[in-house]
Amino acid sequence: MLMNIGPTPDGRIDPILQERLLQMGDWLKVNGEAIYATKPWRVQNDTVTPDIWYTSKAGAVYAISLEWPAKGVLNLAAPKPSASTKVTLLGLPSLNLNWKSGKNGIMIMVPNLNIAELPCQWAWVFKMTGVMSSSSIPLLFV
Repeated sequence: MLMNIGPTPDGRIDPILQERLLQMGDWLKVNGEAIYATKPWRVQNDTVTPDIWYTSKAGAVYAISLEWPAKGVLNLAAPKPSASTKVTLLGLPSLNLNWKSGKNGIMIMVPNLNIAELPCQWAWVFKMTGVMSSSSIPLLFV
């Protein structure tokens, strides 16, 4: 990831750039699980909902959403749910999200949270376990 942060000619980091680094650190405290030691998933981004990017690790698929889902529903075409699918929002692990099979994937019901309840300000990560791989076998790892 290129953040375009570098020192001034005299070796200082400008305060605005320091703020950018601190904000990235705050975001990673909440969502680092979807970044560190992950691998690309079978698809890079979603074809139905723009601004969704996928990573995976140890049987989990992470949908990184650059926009908070409108109208309380996040439609994802790439992940195919199974009977064992579970969905959570990183930063709010006790909140198990309801979902249902959509026409082409999964529809995640997102609660109506106010800005103070959101786990971070930029990009939210939905963790899914038990979704189908391309061979229609649930991704379950011990």
